[in-house]
Amino acid sequence: MMKRTSADANWWQSREMQPYLVKSIVRFNDARVCSADGAEIKACGMIRDGLDVLQAGLGACQDPGGGADRQQSALLDKLVVNDDRAIQGVGLPSLWDVVDGLFNYPVNRLAIYGTLRRGEPNHRIIEHIAGEWIDGFVRGRIEEHYGFPFFVLDNEGDRVPVDVLSSSELSGSLERIDGFEGVWYRRTLIPVYDSIGSILFIANIYCKSERMFNPGLLHR
Repeated sequence: MMKRTSADANWWQSREMQPYLVKSIVRFNDARVCSADGAEIKACGMIRDGLDVLQAGLGACQDPGGGADRQQSALLDKLVVNDDRAIQGVGLPSLWDVVDGLFNYPVNRLAIYGTLRRGEPNHRIIEHIAGEWIDGFVRGRIEEHYGFPFFVLDNEGDRVPVDVLSSSELSGSLERIDGFEGVWYRRTLIPVYDSIGSILFIANIYCKSERMFNPGLLHR
């Protein structure tokens, strides 16, 4: 089935929802780290924490007449209702599918700031992926180590321009790109903003990994 790649308006794009969205993404990114380290139970709990945050935001911000908001809130209600935070039959892969669906498939979008950009030496890694290129900004800063740029996510940081590749073909190439980027980079979810600070969509980006300056983690 073809996944949507458009940047149409979504239930989480309102200014009121932004703080909840940013907080939930922090939890989802923490879950990715736990998942990469094999801590799947902890990762599941963090994803559910992020869904709790989104549910709270929808409850505080939704338009009483907005059918789409009510549908999303009902979905989140089903996922986070259990007091013991264990959802029968819903494992880690299924929870990631839920996050991907709620955010209009960020698995189809990659925000690029370094050598993967068009015209840069490593663009060859993704040049075969057909899709749309969109200009945007992310919050954080660029650091340079050993001659390579590393993005550090900071939701209160400066605007960093990015080129976003939006493609239904991207999801099939992410593991290969992960391998190219190596252990010093970590693929992370991030909001992408337009020039006036409105959220366009959620994308993936390669950030500086917590393993970069910790040699003991490099072989884990």
